[in-house]
Formats: sequence, C-alpha cells, structure tokens
Amino acid sequence: MKEKLNEPIYTLTGTVIHGRGIGKHVGTPTANIAIEKKDFLPKTGVYVADILLGDKRYYGVTHIGTRPTLDNDSFVSIETYIFDFDKDIYGCTITVNLYKKLREVRKFNELSLLLEQIANDRTMAQEFWGLKQTNHTLHIDVNRHCVILEQQEVYLSTNEFEVLYLLLQSPQTAFTKEQIYEQIWHEPTNNHLHAVENTIFQIRKRLKPYCMGHEYIKTVIGYGYKFNSE
Repeated sequence: MKEKLNEPIYTLTGTVIHGRGIGKHVGTPTANIAIEKKDFLPKTGVYVADILLGDKRYYGVTHIGTRPTLDNDSFVSIETYIFDFDKDIYGCTITVNLYKKLREVRKFNELSLLLEQIANDRTMAQEFWGLKQTNHTLHIDVNRHCVILEQQEVYLSTNEFEVLYLLLQSPQTAFTKEQIYEQIWHEPTNNHLHAVENTIFQIRKRLKPYCMGHEYIKTVIGYGYKFNSE
C-alpha cells in the first residue's frame, strides 16, 4: 500500500448510529456517524477517507450531504463506506479523516447511474491509497447489465445482474438466501429460495467459460453466498 504524506483536510469524530438502511439496500452498507459540532462540518460532497477505529486504520469513502437520488429529505448525513469491512460497530466511536474531495453531491436520474458513480468513487479512493483491486479481471457495466471478463462481455438477466452486483458491492459480507431474495425480488421469501439458488446457478454457468477457473460466487455452507474476491 502506498503511504500518503499529506495531512487530512478535515477530521470528524463521532458515534456510529443506525441509519435507514438505504446504503445496504443498494449494496453499499455505510457507517452513519453522529457528531456533536455540526456547525463545523466541511462542505458537502464525497471524499477519500481513512477511518480510525480503536488502534486500527481502515480506508474508504465518506459522503456528507443529502441523498437526492434516494429520497427528498433535506437532512444532511455523514456516511462512510469502509473497504473490506463487515463488523458490527454500532455505538462505537470512530474518527474519519477526509483527504480529497472526489465530487459534489448530485441527483442521478436513475439508480443504476448512482450505483455506477459509487463504484467509480471507490475506484478513485483505492487508487488514491494505492490499494489493489480485489475483483480480479471482473468489471461491471451497470447501464448494460453485463460483466466484462477477459475482455469478453457477458450479458445477464435483470435478476442475475442484480444478485451478482449485490454480492460484489459487499465482498466481505455473506448473504443468506432470504436476504438475497428480499433485496432483489422485493417481497417476502415464502419458501421461494429455489429462485435464488437457480439464479446463482445461472450466473455461474454464464461466467464459467471466461473466469479461467476462478469461482466468483462462493457458497457459504449452511448460510448462503458471498462474492469470492480471493
């Protein structure tokens, strides 16, 4: 990892609180932070960040502002996505250092465009820190519902694409079949878990000719599935 010598442009310290779960719903779970001195917030926007939790340092992206694409609320929130992190830290005190502003907060006409921008934000933050990508040669095109493997475009059905994207956006998280069904099909499972199993089967089948032996979706026995970034 490449170390940065520059100092942060702003530092926030606060408590991780429960949000409305919107980030998790779109495959990007974030730590919502409540701070005492909101009068001294930096300008709204999306920033490269590092995160101090106890004696450990993590890296990520911090969003400060409203969420105009997802709701009409004027409430300004502080949300941080932490790379490769899936621990429960509700109630914990964390410090977030902001280094570089990536972009302004803006409203996207479609959710797919927002998701694509979030993926770009992550890539830019990873490049800032010199972090290696963990998804091998798999790239995703949100607009066309396809993935690119070894320069080959692999088109997926709507549900196949959304399941793969859900897993890819949270590579450290194992999802139960129930969680996948409810987030993708937007209804109670009612014992329809075979739909998830069949969708995973079809994704694997479509990717197999191009993945050079790498299994992108890992079965977590007795639990569910996760994206295999190893």
